Parts: sequence; structure tokens; C-alpha cells
Amino acid sequence: SQVFIAVMELPEKYRVLVHLFYYEDYSVKEISKILDRKESTIKTQLYRARQLLKRKLKGEYDYVQETV
Repeated sequence: SQVFIAVMELPEKYRVLVHLFYYEDYSVKEISKILDRKESTIKTQLYRARQLLKRKLKGEYDYVQETV
């Protein structure tokens, strides 16, 4: 799918976060412990990953509204 391809094209630091959060269903707190990063860093990087995905998928999913 286009979403999977877009996720795989993300820089590794974002791809890992997206995988852990959305595919493995870990919480921000759990991810921060796994990766030994601050929760605030995880939240910021997830936000940036979402923005990158949104830009990559622009046009494919213009009808999808922002839910976060």
C-alpha cells in the first residue's frame, strides 16, 4: 500500500517510532524507555514523522481529515 511505502521511505529514526507506535501499539512512555529517549523527544519526533507522511501522501489521501 502507499502508506506502507511512505513509512518505509521515512528516515530510520522516524520509521522506528512509527513502527513501534502504530504497528506494535507501544505507548509514548514505553517507546521512550525502549529507545532511551525523553518522552517529549518521542512526541516531537512522532509529530515530525506524521508531517512527513502527510506530505508524502498528499494527493493520494486528500480526502482524509487531520484527526490528531
